[in-house]
Amino acid sequence: MSNEAPSTPRNRSARARTRRIALLGALVGLTVAVGVAARRPPPQPPVITPPQATAITAGPIQLSAQLDRSSVLRGGDGQLRAELVIAGQAQGDLPLATVPTDLVVVLDRSGSMQGEPLHFARAAVLELIGQLTPLDRFALVTYASDGEIAIPLTQATPSALRGWRDRIAGVFASGGTHMAQGLDLAHGLVTSSQRAGRAPRVILISDGHANQGDYSLAGLRGRAGRSLSGEYVLSSVGVGAGFDETVMAAVADAGTGNFYYLPDIASLSGVFAAEFASARETLASALEVAITPGSGVVVESAAGYPLERNGQTVSFRPGDLAVGQERRIWIGLRAPTGAEGEIALGELSLAYTSLDGERHQLALPSLPQLACVPGEADYFASFDREVYKRGIRSEGLGRLQEQVAAKLRAGDQAEAVSRVDGYLYDLAIEQQRALGYVDEEALAPAESLRATVAAPAAAAPPVQNQLGKQLLEAGRDQRRAGSKR
Repeated sequence: MSNEAPSTPRNRSARARTRRIALLGALVGLTVAVGVAARRPPPQPPVITPPQATAITAGPIQLSAQLDRSSVLRGGDGQLRAELVIAGQAQGDLPLATVPTDLVVVLDRSGSMQGEPLHFARAAVLELIGQLTPLDRFALVTYASDGEIAIPLTQATPSALRGWRDRIAGVFASGGTHMAQGLDLAHGLVTSSQRAGRAPRVILISDGHANQGDYSLAGLRGRAGRSLSGEYVLSSVGVGAGFDETVMAAVADAGTGNFYYLPDIASLSGVFAAEFASARETLASALEVAITPGSGVVVESAAGYPLERNGQTVSFRPGDLAVGQERRIWIGLRAPTGAEGEIALGELSLAYTSLDGERHQLALPSLPQLACVPGEADYFASFDREVYKRGIRSEGLGRLQEQVAAKLRAGDQAEAVSRVDGYLYDLAIEQQRALGYVDEEALAPAESLRATVAAPAAAAPPVQNQLGKQLLEAGRDQRRAGSKR
């Protein structure tokens, strides 16, 4: 007969405390083993000069960068994070002007959209067109085994709206999934009638796997990537349990847009509203961040955005910027640690297109200063506590969520749990040394993630499938704070 107490909220809480005590016990044991004493915060901590921020403002755009630490350890891994902030500001006391918008919806009408998916998609499109003004233009592209321009890109006049409602009601589901042709038609609509002073945006909706035409990942990514030359944003919405989130996320990345996962397609109208609001308040489009790193410095990541390398310069494209929007992007850097002294991290600039069609460039005077130091005390004292903790909550947690999502997509629950455990262990050690204590608030989201992933229900493939999609979207959003309105 088992002596184990029944599972109750109190018992579960006690077990969580026991795991935390075990983790901290292991931490103390490890720090003793390597000769590093766990530090308590001194009553009056010494004044540490935090990493300096560098910033520049030109017109309505503000660009700044700050490091989460001002030094790297000699002989260490040289890794650090830079928090890049791109903000769009209203000009003086002038009222916010609504930017005329060209909105193109690309709707999957293949056979798997039969029933509720297509019903809610039609309802969401009808709600969307009700928000358009006569200055806006709208188009609807549908695709199944072939693509069709159901509604050409047309001014949203009252008479046009009446005809659109009938056309939308007549969209029915059947056939395969020729996503490539849908993207081709949308691109042609936008680029053939582009005008300065307007904000084009494409929203792709699909619930299934592309299976006709060029449905390779490279082919679909290449088609979405044409938005760069067309200077428009392409966002993707995956609906239901059947879609391939790897493809849909890659399409959104190539299109410099957002990726959404909607297990309940009834909430599609909210996505439309957010994307439309961002488009009509566009301040700058076709953002491109370029980094020319200093000698020996490596740019390893930029919040998961695809990195383009051209000689010494590394660049990425985070899409558009709206009035009042603040985009926070964590850049992962690796600095050389072979010799003590100052390290020049390099230069960073932002290029963008204003509404009048002119291309502008904004360059930081320099990236913040960094030094390579010989001792761990100096190294850990150089952490900027607030920036460091923001990095954990945003980039650290988001990257973990994406990694766990990949393990769940592979059907490996045990490896997903192990990945979270490793993250918690490493984070507790680093915090003890950098902060002098373990920040339980920073551990809490990862502990909650562990409980979700380790739950018996998560052993079922359908649950793993849904969790993987949810965590992929959540991780991207964490790492790209402010990208969605």
